[in-house]
Amino acid sequence: MDAIFGRPIKPGHVSSAANQLEMWQAETFDADLIEKEISFGAKLGYTVFRIFLHDLVYFHDPAGFKSRMNTVLNSLDKYGMKALFTIFDTENVITNPTLGKQPRPRPAVCNSVYTYTPNITILNNASTHEILKPYVIDVVGTFANDSRVLAWDVYNEPGFGGSDNNNPIQEKLLQLAFEWARSVDPIQPLTSRIDFNTHALPVEVNNSDVISIHIYSNAADFENNIKACQQYQRPIIVTEFMARELSCYYSNALPIGKKYNVGMIAWGHVMGKTEWNMPWDSYNKNYVKYPPTMWFQDTFRPDGCPLGYHSKVNNWTCYNAYDTPKSWVDVQAACKSDLSYPVTINNAFENSDVKTYASSLTNCNGFYIGLSQIRNNTWKWPMTVPYNNPSYRNWKNGYPTNDANANCVVLNPSDGSWSNQDCSTQRCYICSY
Repeated sequence: MDAIFGRPIKPGHVSSAANQLEMWQAETFDADLIEKEISFGAKLGYTVFRIFLHDLVYFHDPAGFKSRMNTVLNSLDKYGMKALFTIFDTENVITNPTLGKQPRPRPAVCNSVYTYTPNITILNNASTHEILKPYVIDVVGTFANDSRVLAWDVYNEPGFGGSDNNNPIQEKLLQLAFEWARSVDPIQPLTSRIDFNTHALPVEVNNSDVISIHIYSNAADFENNIKACQQYQRPIIVTEFMARELSCYYSNALPIGKKYNVGMIAWGHVMGKTEWNMPWDSYNKNYVKYPPTMWFQDTFRPDGCPLGYHSKVNNWTCYNAYDTPKSWVDVQAACKSDLSYPVTINNAFENSDVKTYASSLTNCNGFYIGLSQIRNNTWKWPMTVPYNNPSYRNWKNGYPTNDANANCVVLNPSDGSWSNQDCSTQRCYICSY
């Protein structure tokens, strides 16, 4: 199985949606914003989005619901990505949701109005489960041969969390969900995340074509969980990870996924109404006045800049300045470790934007930018993909000098002018994404 790197969309995790109903209802479905925020993922190399569905929206308008699913799939396909759709989820705050205008999210509380699907009334009465069968069969059947769909996650975390923690009724619905989805013979694999501590484990293992698991822990525990999944001798996808407060980061989790050839789908995406920048304890701890300095899960700000990056000239260029001086060789390595490059400056407007930002770091009197003449005695910018080598220059009067060792360029934050200097000199620096 090829390695997967993606993000979930949950609940809509288009940033304007506070739950799945706002994601999918015709009145609040925002195709343009969904595509825009999918494009953010393309910048980081995502290959899949995990997307949560809702039965209420389907039963209200089956054709419209499936049409909107198709719209999302078209947007994903445009950027070379696939969907992993999640059908049921009963681990949440709103147990009996209704269509229409949704409750206002609680300020500074993560996922505060996310909803059950199905509602708790249907869930807790096994005799009513069959009313959900047409929903599963029609939705999975409609896209059963669609290559834009990677897999079907039939039930998120059954037997865990919410007001129905370890309720055995969830195992009954889980088994039915597998059977209904399997009955339309989809080309995509079925799964439901395994949890070694719930009664649902046998149903999950016996029915999942692909083993999926959620891991929110440090690197050692992360690796142990993957090793435990290997006993089932099936492909593995970590369909949820990333919780900075719990020492679970991209930087320590992704290398483990690569080591074991495991698919990796992190949690959160664009900071918005679901507020996954807030930690789990925000349900009972007030972060309104003093929010955490470290985001818990989300990665992008609404302008498309990744967490930690500053400003933009447009919605696609973000900067991050560092005030720890390094040599040019170390600057390139440091930017690369953040999946970025020493900053490329295309025009005077961008130079002014970068200068304004850099001048806020008052302990630095110069910043390495991406321009250098390390090769062929020609001033060039970093080899980004696609390669961009703008001709714009803003040399300080008298520069560049002809010093054979002065092959790197520093931006003066006081006026934005550039000068060349020896690349071994340690300077602050700016990465761009």
